[in-house]
Amino acid sequence: MDSRAGRPSAVARGPEAGQETALATPLSDVIGREPLFVPPSTTVADVALAMREGNHSCAVVTSRPHGIVTHGDLARVVAERRPSDTVVEQVMSSPVHALPAGAPLIRALLLMLDEGIEHVPVLRGNRVVGVVTDVDVMRQQSASPLLVADRIRRAGAGGAHDPALADLPTDLAGVAASLLGDGVDGLRIAAVVASLRDALTIRMLELAERELGRPPGPYAWLALGSQGRMEQLLHSDQDTALAFAEQTEEAGEYFAALAERVTDGLAAAGVPRCPGGFMATRWNRPLDEWQRTFRGWLDEPHARSLLDAQVFLDLRPVAGELDVGVLDRTLARGRDRPGIQLALAQTARRFAPRAGRFGRIRPDRLPPAELKLRGTVPIVLLGRLYGLAAGSPERTTAGRLRAAVAANLISGDTADTLLDAYAVLLSTRMAADLGEEVPSTLSAPRRRELQGALRAVRTALRASALTHPGPG
Repeated sequence: MDSRAGRPSAVARGPEAGQETALATPLSDVIGREPLFVPPSTTVADVALAMREGNHSCAVVTSRPHGIVTHGDLARVVAERRPSDTVVEQVMSSPVHALPAGAPLIRALLLMLDEGIEHVPVLRGNRVVGVVTDVDVMRQQSASPLLVADRIRRAGAGGAHDPALADLPTDLAGVAASLLGDGVDGLRIAAVVASLRDALTIRMLELAERELGRPPGPYAWLALGSQGRMEQLLHSDQDTALAFAEQTEEAGEYFAALAERVTDGLAAAGVPRCPGGFMATRWNRPLDEWQRTFRGWLDEPHARSLLDAQVFLDLRPVAGELDVGVLDRTLARGRDRPGIQLALAQTARRFAPRAGRFGRIRPDRLPPAELKLRGTVPIVLLGRLYGLAAGSPERTTAGRLRAAVAANLISGDTADTLLDAYAVLLSTRMAADLGEEVPSTLSAPRRRELQGALRAVRTALRASALTHPGPG
């Protein structure tokens, strides 16, 4: 996770800029009493008794590394009819997903969404000093994404078109508005939206498999574009693909049907279909064919193939058992392909923000769509370019820019400036999606922030001409 998560936003909503907000609260201020500790040799019966007597929802196991056991783990022991003298070491989760005491609460929220967990141990040094739960996070928010995630996981009585999911767009808008009100920037909110869309996709796959039966072989459901980068806004459409192990008649029919059901279900839940056709209903093929396709894009980056390749550079597996690491290794060959790097750089520079007389940029005169084309799009393209040049498997724009810094392709200051600009631009677009503001109604301080963000994009695009020269 990006170490910048939870830092005060350049764009604050609700509280005064710079004021401490609920999700910026350090975890040390959220945790209460000391957690329940148990040795790894403790039986599940004794752990259950200690948790009940102490009113704990989990116990920290003093193994090395630490483990954790929750009410859900104990319920699973009962469901599997395992003996009550089973030692906790056999049912715990380890290593734990822990955070330092000084981390802001939003990092715990994002970790819970990303990992599908409800408990995050808090560390001071190497010592566990508390556990933050999903209930602790929800107490700090008027509209919690954890509640929405739980609603998604429980949906399905009506199949993929369950009416319980019909209000999901409204729920997501409420979450985004709440986070903006807490001063969380657009980059973090986009990660929350993407996490909830992941949860929705996984649920749709579960429901489709329940209807179609067990898959005939391993597969991977892939997120592309903004979903692959974990940078989704409220109106982002579907960008998906599907890879399966081996081409057989049965596999072709099954996975075509799976893609149709999941795509339809996502659309019914308010995730628009991709107008460009980047959906698993079309991009659905065996893994070896994907490899050949990727090699072709890297070796011959023509205009049409580059358009396709760029979306697939953001590929990220969301669900399924098929290992698609070979695709990452194929994409890593882009580090040695100056042709596709140059094509990416030239494409990015074509989206440079336009300046008026005397080189001034007037963000108040830009329609919201221009903030995407002249603001966030070139940053995403630069992230793809530098991530590819660094040979990095990172998919987020932040991760790619950090990888470029580590590879000495750009400076740390350049990466920080671009990420700050990206956060400002995404926050502004998110607010426009919510109907809160558009560039023409911005206050003078907000106009200056946006102007600075667009100026940073222009500067970074000019710098790219030094590392990747050419027209565009």
